[in-house]
This record gives sequence, C-alpha cells and structure tokens, in this order.
Amino acid sequence: MEKNSIIPVLHNTQSSQRLAEVARTVYGLGFNYLIVTKAVGSAAQVGVPEAQKLAYKFGRNLLVLADLSEAIELLQPRKVLLVMPGKYGGRGLHEALAEAAKELREGDKVFLVFGGVEPGLSQRELKLGEMVSPEGVEEDIGTVALVAISLYRVNELLRRQP
Repeated sequence: MEKNSIIPVLHNTQSSQRLAEVARTVYGLGFNYLIVTKAVGSAAQVGVPEAQKLAYKFGRNLLVLADLSEAIELLQPRKVLLVMPGKYGGRGLHEALAEAAKELREGDKVFLVFGGVEPGLSQRELKLGEMVSPEGVEEDIGTVALVAISLYRVNELLRRQP
C-alpha cells in the first residue's frame, strides 16, 4: 500500500478553524489528498478557501463535495474506514489497514473518514463503511487530534511495509 492510496476525508464540519487545522495536519504529514464533504457555514465560506490555499502552498490536492455518499460514488474507494474513538467500537485501525493492504490493487483507494462535528458520524453515515479506531484512543479527543494520531499511525504502518 502506498501513501497516495490513503485519502483522508473530513465530513460534516461547520468550523473554519477545524477545517484549516485538519488540512494543515493532512498535508503536513505528507498526504497528497484531502476530501471535504458537507462543509457548511463558516467552514464553507472561510475554511474551504483556507484549505485550498494550504493545498496550493504544499503542492497537494483538495476536493470539496456535497456529501460523503457523493465522494464514495465519484471516487469508488476499495475501502471506506470510518475513524472513531475506541469507546464506540469497531476494529483497530492498524488491523483494518493491514488487511486492506493485502486486497489493494494498483490505483485502489482507501478513504479514512473523520467526523467534523461532535460526536462524529451519524448512524446513516456509519452504514457507508467500516468503523475503526486508532489503537490507544478510547475517548473523544476532538477531530483534529483524532486525524493527527490516525494519520501518524498510518505513516508508521507504511514505513514498516516491505
């Protein structure tokens, strides 16, 4: 599995600051793509332009779409992993990614979806993929921290691959 096959998705955010911080985190950790779905209010008016500026500055890509299901339909990822704190259940992120790596073919994508508002993702959205949690994160720590820890763990996994 290569880093370009992992695409972070920030879904349903209203905060321009949260959107900009997630973009900075995604690009700063070396990921080439960020998808933002269902950005509303100040996130849409101020956060999206700020994230676009960061994407340009880092030489990365930003895609903004109306809804998560639209992103799935358009890009057709092989796997959709919905990242939540451990207290909500689901498999370990590391285990799910290791399994996905075995199944991926050239050009396949894996979405890592993060909820942009507390507590995260709705029941309808949870049906669109598999719930996973980064090992060691049991409680709600906020979206930006969850993104940072999860993507750092993804980088560790990718570094250890042969």
